[in-house]
Amino acid sequence: MVDANATNEPAKRKEKALSAAFVRSVTTPGKYTDGHGLFLKVDKSGAKRWVQRIIIRGKRTEIGMGSASLVSLAEARERALENRKLARAGGDPLHAKRAFKALLTFEEAARKVHQIHEPAWRNKKHAAQFISTLETYTSPASAS
Repeated sequence: MVDANATNEPAKRKEKALSAAFVRSVTTPGKYTDGHGLFLKVDKSGAKRWVQRIIIRGKRTEIGMGSASLVSLAEARERALENRKLARAGGDPLHAKRAFKALLTFEEAARKVHQIHEPAWRNKKHAAQFISTLETYTSPASAS
């Protein structure tokens, strides 16, 4: 017998399966998929975080997208879509994330320049004046 309701097509996964109310209220540990590789991971401790499973240059990987308390469902979906588009275009969302983290702050860059040029100054006084001037006029404390 053939089931009249059966089709030869595979079952489609529901896109945007999660709701904001569900994300706020869920406490049972596990992985809850939203579609397009985005899922909410709930730990035994009750901590919730967004993770995206994505294929980058033929290699499957997972990208952490932040705590569910800091990143809303809408933001997670938006970031997941951006990551997916970048990966499909041949880019690497993980590389972009790492490159952003590798950027130096102004203070870090200034101290690095000071360290590089310190041997070239005629005396220690000039080296001290350089860093002192930067601390006086560019540090966040001087902005107030």
